[in-house]
Amino acid sequence: MSVTRPVTLSEMRQHILTRLGHPVVNVEVAEQQLDIIISDTVQDFNRYNYGDGVDLVNTTLLVSAGVSEYYVGDSGIEAAYDIGLSSMGDINALFSPTHLLLYNDFVNNGNYPGGPGNGMYSFGGGGGMLTSYEIMGEYMAQANQMLGTEYVVKYNYSNQTLVVTPTPKACMIATVKLYCRADAERLYNHPLVKKIAVARAKIQWGLQLGKYTITLPDGSTMNGFEIMNRGYEEEDKWFEQMRAESEPTDFFVG
Repeated sequence: MSVTRPVTLSEMRQHILTRLGHPVVNVEVAEQQLDIIISDTVQDFNRYNYGDGVDLVNTTLLVSAGVSEYYVGDSGIEAAYDIGLSSMGDINALFSPTHLLLYNDFVNNGNYPGGPGNGMYSFGGGGGMLTSYEIMGEYMAQANQMLGTEYVVKYNYSNQTLVVTPTPKACMIATVKLYCRADAERLYNHPLVKKIAVARAKIQWGLQLGKYTITLPDGSTMNGFEIMNRGYEEEDKWFEQMRAESEPTDFFVG
């Protein structure tokens, strides 16, 4: 058991009590209250620190035509970051008139950048054939730009669903990047998680003491309201530092 480097809930409780003065001082905070404080602190760290509080995870999602919301349950998702999904993903789109026209112009006639065709992107000359994966890459990039649809995904926290906008018109497989909450056991020993939890326990302790006075180990005295106010000051200080250390985000949350 390590009080200085907690990795379990029990060790985290003991760390907080020790920081508050236990066993020299009788810290009147119940175990259940400590559990709530620790849980709330970890949740806040998950939600507001997009550096250490979450993991960026890649996953796949089967998208159905006409369906925009997908229930994902309690999967530890904090937010959706990005979705890789195109209207060209459906196999039927590969045989659409616009697709075939572009393929004929770009690949068969050589009208890709630097190609031998007579199109706006080529150097002129006769038709050409697909000779490399690089040419196909250029073709697919242009095809996606002209024919594809840009989708946005967001995570609705209240009903635990991923919402894809606009509503897909075809069945596809999407690649989704999600911010998922880091496990609590990984965060217990984070300096800011420990400091915020101790500050909140101090608030709880002071609230319960109220106007009563305790004697500190150095002989000085302090009443409950002073302990509570000091806890609020420390919580604000460490919470702002947590936000300041968070990585910038560019996602949508519901």
